[in-house]
Amino acid sequence: MFLIDALLILAMLFFLFLPITDRRTVRMRLCMLGALLAVFSVSITRAHVVPVLLAGIASPPGMAPHAHQ
Repeated sequence: MFLIDALLILAMLFFLFLPITDRRTVRMRLCMLGALLAVFSVSITRAHVVPVLLAGIASPPGMAPHAHQ
C-alpha cells in the first residue's frame, strides 16, 4: 500500500511542476492533480489501520471496584 501512495505522490509532483505553456496544459494539469488527489485520499481512507488497544482502568474480573471513602 505504501508503494501505491508513493507513486501517487510522485505523479502529483510531476504534474505540479509541469511547465505551463498554454491553457490546455493548465486544464490538463488541474484535472490530473484533482484526479490523483481523489485517488490518493481514497487510498489513505481505505488503508487498514490496526486498532489501538488502551490499557483498561477497570478492575480485573472478580475484584471489587476501589471505593473512595
